[in-house]
Amino acid sequence: MEKTAAAKHSAAYRARQAEAKQKMGIEKMPIEVPIGTRSAMSKAMDEHGYSQVQELWQDLALSFLSMPHEEQARRLRKPDALAFVITSELARNYVQKAKAELKSNPGDEIILSVNR
Repeated sequence: MEKTAAAKHSAAYRARQAEAKQKMGIEKMPIEVPIGTRSAMSKAMDEHGYSQVQELWQDLALSFLSMPHEEQARRLRKPDALAFVITSELARNYVQKAKAELKSNPGDEIILSVNR
């Protein structure tokens, strides 16, 4: 089956784009991020004048790579588990939400009994 002129033109365009990216050393790097990252990145883009998320990610990567090795290591250090603290406010919020959930779904309570 013969391609239409439009299909041939599109294929040639994609080939030229791929060749140009290869000459510039550009590759795709898909990443998975936690939920909410996209909206936070969009907010940061607006605040700092970026129009494309790709440009922001590239600038972040280049900025990180330009740091001295020690600074990269410091920023990549993950906090200890002890760094996560359940504050009394967080605990109160949890208890309040749990009580509200139990009121809206009666019968879901867990009743612990001790058999002797």
